[in-house]
Amino acid sequence: MGRAAARLIAVGPPSDPGYVDLAFAVTGGTLPRDHSLALWDALVQAAPALAADETLAILPVRAAARGDGRLVLQRRSRLLMRLAEPGVDAALALSGRQIEIAGARVALGAAKTRSLSPHATLYAHRVAAEHDDESEFVRQATRDLDRLGVRAEFIVGKRTLSRGPLGELAGFSLMLAELTPRQSLALQASGLGAHRRLGFGIFVGHK
Repeated sequence: MGRAAARLIAVGPPSDPGYVDLAFAVTGGTLPRDHSLALWDALVQAAPALAADETLAILPVRAAARGDGRLVLQRRSRLLMRLAEPGVDAALALSGRQIEIAGARVALGAAKTRSLSPHATLYAHRVAAEHDDESEFVRQATRDLDRLGVRAEFIVGKRTLSRGPLGELAGFSLMLAELTPRQSLALQASGLGAHRRLGFGIFVGHK
C-alpha cells in the first residue's frame, strides 16, 4: 500500500444539479465476478436513454462470492447507480424489469432513492489507472485531485483488472481521508477518473 498527502486547496460547492443514489434490489442466480461491462450493456438495452446521461455512474452488483468465484445474488444484493437528478426518471424505468447479465437472467426490484451524505473518509473499490505502476498512479491521483481542488490524505490499495470494451482496464483501490463535508460531496458527485459507467472512480462512505 502507498500513502500520500495531496497538497491542495479546498474544493468549491458541488455543482447543480444535485446527485442521488438509486439502489435496486437484484434477484436471480449468479453473476461472474467481473460483470461491469455486461451489466452496462444490459442496462442500456433495457433503458436506452441511460446511454446519453454523462453523469451516470454504476457500481458492480455486490453479492457473496462462492468457491468458483461467481457471485451469488442474495436478499441484500443491490445494484447502485449514481446520477444527477434530471436523469432519475430514465433510470427508474428499470424498476421491475428483467435483464440478462453475461447470460444470467436477473430481476430488478423497485429503486430506493438516497441523497448523498458527507463522509470524512471515502473509498473507491477501483480508480482507473493510466499506468500499471503504483507510483505513477499516485502522481495521477494527485493531479486529478489537484484539478478538483481537494486536500486529502489518501491510501492506495490493491491493483485490479476489469474487462472493458477495448480490452482490460486497470485500476487501484483508493481511500481518501480528512475530507471536509464540501469536498466529500463534490467527490461523490464528480467521481475520479474515467470509466464510471463500469464502476471506476465511484466513492462511498467508509467508517
